[in-house]
Amino acid sequence: MPAPTPRRPPAPASKPKPADIPIPRTPGELPAKYRPAAIKVTLLIVALPVAIVSSYLVYKRLYLGEDRRRLVPPEDKADTIMPSTISGPPSHPRKS
Repeated sequence: MPAPTPRRPPAPASKPKPADIPIPRTPGELPAKYRPAAIKVTLLIVALPVAIVSSYLVYKRLYLGEDRRRLVPPEDKADTIMPSTISGPPSHPRKS
């Protein structure tokens, strides 16, 4: 049986050369054809979380019977308002 012949390692893969197109740093530097796509992506990033959370809250209210949240302070805190805050700012002696 003949001895195996040594094989040469494959040539290293050449790295692709970077394009000569500058990378834009602000949306104003984008070419005009990318502007509609940028608007759609921004709209998607903003609107999708709002739609998910609001639909989940509607689901909880309609199907699970959860009550609506209300922005009313607890009753025990409403009775403990300090009179000094209602009458106005505190009076300080003026420097001459």
